[in-house]
Amino acid sequence: MTKLEKKTGKPEPKLDSGFNQNGRRFIFRSFLNQKEIQLHFNAESSISSPEKADGHADALSIALSINENPFLINPGTEFYQKENTWKKYFTGTLAHNTVRVNLKDQIELIKPFIWSDKFKTTVLEKKIDKKVIKIKVGHDGYKNMGVSHLREIIFEKSKNLIWINDTIECQKSGFYFVEIPFHFHPKTFVKQNNSINFQASDENESLLNLIIDKKLKTKMIQGQIIPQILGWYSESAETKEPCTTIYCTALIEQTVTFQSILLIK
Repeated sequence: MTKLEKKTGKPEPKLDSGFNQNGRRFIFRSFLNQKEIQLHFNAESSISSPEKADGHADALSIALSINENPFLINPGTEFYQKENTWKKYFTGTLAHNTVRVNLKDQIELIKPFIWSDKFKTTVLEKKIDKKVIKIKVGHDGYKNMGVSHLREIIFEKSKNLIWINDTIECQKSGFYFVEIPFHFHPKTFVKQNNSINFQASDENESLLNLIIDKKLKTKMIQGQIIPQILGWYSESAETKEPCTTIYCTALIEQTVTFQSILLIK
């Protein structure tokens, strides 16, 4: 039973998906087998103003909830008004469910509230019908190093199945270190079944299976400080707490596509 059912006593209607043209954010919705699923996909270009204090370097990031309970999360709002390492982490690319290349943010926080050059996102494909949602978006935040990131999301509503295809296009020769994190809400319980199969659950017994591409190395991290900050969540300003992060990495020297799968039960 969803939260709306508990409040009204009526079954939850099947929800529609859509695209916020102004905000450039896709919202994937479905309601199947008493599971309300919402997946948010950020297709925004970089910060509209170079002095936008609450901006994040989070192009092509995702967040997912089941029955209104968060599973895959954005990092939160910790220490917005302070110049420190934590602010840089929480606004940086690695703190979001997207791809980072060569340990660099898509856009760099160079001073308090001051960001480096902008980047642009491009919607390459968009298909929304009753059975399948398919969105493909790219961004050029790594163009200076000769790399593009394309993310395709395919949501099969009838199966509660989500495919995430991340393509790293390499225009220049050389090696590139790729990081793909998946951040889970602190109230979820995450266990590792094997090197590529992870399972998250909440107190309402909703279940999310995450299957990682075999080309990626994986590590489950929680509340890490060294060698780099990773696996933290901030629900309100000036607070933070550990969260489980599935940290996926690969070293590549040519264009590669990594496929991750989300299955909701």
